[in-house]
Formats: sequence, C-alpha cells, structure tokens
Amino acid sequence: MRVETFKTGKGMTRYILVDSLGVPIEPVLRFLRFKDNCGRARNTMKAYCFHLKFYFEYLETIGIAFEEVGIDELAGFLRWLQNGGLHGNIVLLPGASTRSARTINVYLSTIFTFYDYLSRHEEYRLRLSDKLTRTMPASKRGFRDFLYHINMSKQFEARIIKLKEPKTRPKSIKKTDVQAVLSVCHTSRDRFLVQLLWESGMRIGEALALWLEDIEPDARRIHVRDRGELENLSEIKTICSPRKIDVSSELVNLFFDYISDAHNDDVDTNHVFIKLSGLRKGAPFDYNDAAALVRRLRKRAGVHFTAHMLRHSSFSELRRLGWPVEQLQARAGHVFVQSTYVYLHSDDEDLRREWERSERQMNLQKGKEEQ
Repeated sequence: MRVETFKTGKGMTRYILVDSLGVPIEPVLRFLRFKDNCGRARNTMKAYCFHLKFYFEYLETIGIAFEEVGIDELAGFLRWLQNGGLHGNIVLLPGASTRSARTINVYLSTIFTFYDYLSRHEEYRLRLSDKLTRTMPASKRGFRDFLYHINMSKQFEARIIKLKEPKTRPKSIKKTDVQAVLSVCHTSRDRFLVQLLWESGMRIGEALALWLEDIEPDARRIHVRDRGELENLSEIKTICSPRKIDVSSELVNLFFDYISDAHNDDVDTNHVFIKLSGLRKGAPFDYNDAAALVRRLRKRAGVHFTAHMLRHSSFSELRRLGWPVEQLQARAGHVFVQSTYVYLHSDDEDLRREWERSERQMNLQKGKEEQ
C-alpha cells in the first residue's frame, strides 16, 4: 500500500491509496472523492488517506477483506497501532506505545467515518458503523459541554472502541520564550512571520496564503481570505476562517521592513512570504520551508515550540487579558464556541498566582478575626 499524489483537472493536489500493483483501492477512492466534494481541506484528506493506508496494511497482515471486518478485528487494529505495526501476541509495557492514545483515536475516527460512508451505499451492505456505537444519556458522558443544562436529558451515541486519553493542557510558550525566538531570527521575514503568528493567532496555512493586498497598514488590519488551494499548497481550514484581524503598529513596521528587504522588482508573486535564497528565490514560502525554519529557530533559541503553539499562546494571553469567549472565537476563526474553550485552561503559573492571591485573602481574614 502506498499513497500517491496527483493533480486534478483544475490543478488541485489530491491523494489516492493504491495497492502494490498500483491499482487504486476503489472504496477509499470514492470516500476521498466524497470528502473532497464536501469541501474538506487538502491536509485533512491527506490525513484520511494515510490513516486508511495503515488500516488496509493491517487488513493485509491478518488476511481479511474490509467488508468482513467485525468489532474484534477493529479492536485488533487498535492493538496493532499501539505495537507500531507489529502483529501477534506482543504486548508493550504501559506507556511504551509507539503512538499516543490521542493519535490512535484520530486513526479510529477516520475508520469509523469511512465505514459510516460505506454503510450508506447499498452495494456494500455494511452495517459495521451501527455496531461500533452505543446510546448513552448526556449525564453519563465524561464531560459537560457548553449547553449541558439543555442537553443533559438527551441521548447521545458513544463509540465502543476508543482509548482513554490523558488530560493535557494546550501547549503554549511564554512571552519571554517568544522574545528569545525573535532574537535569533536572522532575517526580517523570519521576525515578521514569528511575530505575526504570535500576535494574530493565525494558522500557519493562513499566514502562507496571505497576499500583499491582504495587509492593510493604515487600518492596522489583516484580511484572511479564501482563495482555495494556492501555488504553495496553502489554504484556509474552515468556512469560518475568512475574517479581519486587528494588529499592532509594531507588526505593521515589521511588515514594512520585510517588504523593503525582500519584495524587489525581481519578485513575481503576490504572496507575502517568499523564499529568500536558492534556485527558487522569490517563489512562495511553503509548509516545508516553514517547518525547516521552526527547526532552525528551536535549535538557536533552545526553546521548543511549533507554529501552532504560537497560535495557542496568542489566544491564551488574550484570555488572561479578559477577552470574552465570543471575541476569541471570532479572532480565531473557529466554527463553534466550544472549540474556543481550548484556550481557557489555566497553566501551573496561573494556578500558583490564584493560590497566592487566595492565601493573602485568607491571612487577611484571619488577621481581622484575631483582632
């Protein structure tokens, strides 16, 4: 099994799963075409394709067709992922899985979605997706959603096969670490990109998709627009991503510094971020270039971070400044208000400051009682 990349008639990059003879896997092809027609992002469909690649490799290992899979075989796929693709009675020690519980659950989610799609086609006559869920009241779920007081009496479907995930806070970095990263940027482009991600909270794909006309210096505003898939494969993620983002005069000054340094008469592109050297100098900056830049900056600054951690850090900081959830949602370009709550978790320093504040209040109250 392997994933092949191809260009559509409209020049769009898409992915397909083929077997060892180069023959496309028909049900996967139809599933990906359906998701493409539904407007899923290119990176999402790429992830679907690779998840299904591992799944069909597992089916080859156990010698069973995808139509014959039952709940036991699907549970075996979970163990197979935990063992890093090894099959048999191998049992890894606790915590020794080659993939995290969250990653494995993402794989399983793709498989559930795949079989749910197949169940709606009479020719496949599959009802596996119905056997993988059970009905439960909202009050029995392990969390309370945004409208719990309304939905608590309703029934929900829960997946039977799923790993428990440890509770983790969204990863972010401190202001001082951001300054450390900015201090080791060797070019005005790198400084502008890091400051942009940190201050605006944009996704890296949205930043790479920016055109020069999207930045409005006088109004200190950036427009995130949907132009579909671009030359450097960048694109927006969701239907709520197009938006206007207010920024500081400091960021606008960094933009002018970068433009005056890099965008000369030899540059023939509207993309804001471009390559500064090499055979393709002046071409749009892409995902691989951004990933390589982050690796270089991590090494120089001695700070572990990713482009998406800068986004998390930006909204976590705005939350500390008192921004309401609705405004965070609009600035982030989120579809649901609930998804914005990922930025509302307190880190260890927040908890420590809150405890020290409470301790001072308790000591003050104790002093008044003693008087």
